[in-house]
Amino acid sequence: MLSLLFASSIAVVFHQQSDIYLEVVGNDNIASRQVFFAPHENEHVANQYLAKKISQEKGRFLILRQAGQRQIALSINKQTVFVDPNRIFTLNGIRDSVKNLNPKLAISSRNFQLAVKRAQALGQFIVTKMGGLNKQNTWLAVHNNTQGYKNDGQGGIGNVSMIRYRYKLSTGARYLSKVTPLIGDEDDLFFVTNKQDFVQMQAKGFNAVLQNPVVTTDIEEDDGSLSVYAQMNGIRYINIEAEREFQGKGEDHLPMQIKMLNYTLSLH
Repeated sequence: MLSLLFASSIAVVFHQQSDIYLEVVGNDNIASRQVFFAPHENEHVANQYLAKKISQEKGRFLILRQAGQRQIALSINKQTVFVDPNRIFTLNGIRDSVKNLNPKLAISSRNFQLAVKRAQALGQFIVTKMGGLNKQNTWLAVHNNTQGYKNDGQGGIGNVSMIRYRYKLSTGARYLSKVTPLIGDEDDLFFVTNKQDFVQMQAKGFNAVLQNPVVTTDIEEDDGSLSVYAQMNGIRYINIEAEREFQGKGEDHLPMQIKMLNYTLSLH
């Protein structure tokens, strides 16, 4: 039996593997072109708040579900193959994700190839349910990260941080175009593809990171994420990141993520 956490939501099953499904809140009402998506099931700090807002107002909110974990477990010929659900939107990203998360699975094996095809189908299933490649839509990802970042000298354990992004930009990371000065907590930020969104977010006092369009043409910068896929297809993308408690470190930044969500809900 599929578990639904939010009132008035429906389950849409991925038919190639029936234990994977989307919980969908809202509808296809064209009065709103905003489509929210939560790819990692264990990142859910503000999901309840957002689901209630969407059900009361407008838009859609899709949560990818399976077993409550970060990764999706693909069942391939009785073998479990893991994939990051935010790395399944380009073929290059899928291959890298399957390879990195399943080091004992030979790249030349049939199960590797079948896992890549299954993940590719899952990515397209999600995109279809988000309304397809409609350039009038805005895709809004909802993520939570951990405190700080690995090797930050302060016991950080994450890999998403304004301090880390600023360092990456200063050392030549090509996937980044601009990063605002740090305001408030390093773990609460927007990651966007639209320069106007970046400028407005900075003016409103938010942390923001602007992705470089080079990700659309440089295979070395193609990680298969929804942000890369959105920019490849000319779709406005906004990622809403806020800290969560994890393994006794950090805390859920619910008030800040609510503030960020309310800001994005006000956008047109």
